[in-house]
Amino acid sequence: MFLSFLLAFFFVFNHSILANADFDVNQKTQYQINIKGDAQVNQEIELINNLSQVFPKEYQAIISSDNIQNIIATDSQGSIIQNIEQQDNQTIINLKFNDQNVGKNQKTIFKINYLIPNLAQKKGNIWELALPENKNNLGRQSFNTTIFIPPSFGSLSFSSTPPKTVISLNNQTEIYFNSNDNKNPKIFLIFGNYQLFDFKFKYFLENTDNKNNSFTITLPPETDSQKITYRSIEPNPENINIDPDGNYLATYNLDPFQKLNINVDGQAKIIHSNLNKTNINPKDYLKSDLYWETNDSNLVTIASKLNTPKDIYQYVVDTLSYKQQNIDTSTRQGALNSILDPINSLCTEFTDLFITLARIKGIPAREVQGFAYSNNIKIKPININTDVLHAWPQYYDHQKQAWISIDPTWGKTTNGIDFFSDLDQNHFAFVFHGLNSVNPPPAGAYKNNQNVKTINVEFAQNELKLDQVPLTIIHVKNNFYQTAKIKIHNPNYSKISQLKIIIKNLNFETIIDHLPPLSSVDIPIQGKSFLSSILPINYKLNIKLEYNNDTVNFQINDPTYWFKIIILIAFIATVIGFGGIIRNKLKKQK
Repeated sequence: MFLSFLLAFFFVFNHSILANADFDVNQKTQYQINIKGDAQVNQEIELINNLSQVFPKEYQAIISSDNIQNIIATDSQGSIIQNIEQQDNQTIINLKFNDQNVGKNQKTIFKINYLIPNLAQKKGNIWELALPENKNNLGRQSFNTTIFIPPSFGSLSFSSTPPKTVISLNNQTEIYFNSNDNKNPKIFLIFGNYQLFDFKFKYFLENTDNKNNSFTITLPPETDSQKITYRSIEPNPENINIDPDGNYLATYNLDPFQKLNINVDGQAKIIHSNLNKTNINPKDYLKSDLYWETNDSNLVTIASKLNTPKDIYQYVVDTLSYKQQNIDTSTRQGALNSILDPINSLCTEFTDLFITLARIKGIPAREVQGFAYSNNIKIKPININTDVLHAWPQYYDHQKQAWISIDPTWGKTTNGIDFFSDLDQNHFAFVFHGLNSVNPPPAGAYKNNQNVKTINVEFAQNELKLDQVPLTIIHVKNNFYQTAKIKIHNPNYSKISQLKIIIKNLNFETIIDHLPPLSSVDIPIQGKSFLSSILPINYKLNIKLEYNNDTVNFQINDPTYWFKIIILIAFIATVIGFGGIIRNKLKKQK
């Protein structure tokens, strides 16, 4: 079961008692946001008569919040407010114009000013701003929106609608939008370069066999857009490996009938990046699987009418309806059941349907399971002792050689905000499912009691910085006839990237792209020819490690050196022996 989250924000729309086609509307709105997130809103609205005998007398503005203050509305003659009503979480402002401008193309111009406290909200290390939506319907309309943001908000990192201009001024940033196609675009903005989450996970493992067994758990992996630093993993795993989907798999060995509780404490830094660059085998991400029924004729027919990932995203958003009741007791339905029962969909159904249709079209796609933050209490699970995660899909862009994250669930629950072109920094990935629709399971799935909460994620204010401990190297003891190996261990609670290993003695060089925290890797050593490797100068191997703009030098004995010497001596002795035998035979023949 998974939870998809809504974004809560104000909806403002002007509703006129006038006929739709009688007037054209030009609206200019300015939002002046202060450092607390309060918004001073100044609107200038221009009504243009389309008929000679029809002119506006009254106007009604409805603001979907009862928390607006200091309302002022005027035309050229003064105040035009008749009355203000506040009820059902909305404010209704009834206006009566002092000016009566008769005649085709005549204009009635008026202004509405008010304050919306806390329109911009600080969430962790980012600011979110969802602008009121204008829904008036008076014929041809144009909208010009200007937002002034204080510099303390940081840079614009996400915009659901591309702005026309973003200008940095001395003490604020000006962001400008305009629309002349009768549509007031939904504008949702995020400011700040990254989000920080502190997390604490609990895992419960039990070996029910009478023999030793190995178990794995999934830890939050690191990607181009997600940096992970651990404070502690107790107890430490035997090793941490990376599977083809990039998941961190921590291994634990349990004795017969042993039970083990594992506690993981760390921090995730979510960076605004949607380019997890990687090379894949596309066929691995086009297969049918449980919940991804790519061979179903109904789904194949639907996919035949869709061409691009955006088409598929929009179809999913338009077709499925989000289920808000009994979230924590619902079960995953899969793609086929989602179209058979579209009104009872959770994030899993939005995700599975996108993945399945994409795979049918030959577009590699996979699932992400994790945490996504929202402050909308209406859809948070009633049972606070359970762990309800969020799911969203990724599709592979061949041109960018990258997985692109999208969220059709949020696209639906926010009534059309675009979460296809970009994704915010509130999505924290626990696990990726590409080769299999259910495995490996995410954090939160390793329980001994389903009513126990094992996941805790909170905003962090300060970035976790840990001193780095040097890597260690030892030689791996193996059979004398096997290729020599060295073991490199990362004792740190953060990963090492682009680790370069150089052994000049052997003309050996290799690169490890990604060494997870608390992990070890065996490196086979192959280099110079046999004769070169037995020179005394090569008895000790000088190993250089280059990583994180640093260089560390090690020196270890070549574990195969003396074995090679023995082989050489045995070879020489054999040659001498055969030489002697041949020489004796030649003497006898003479």
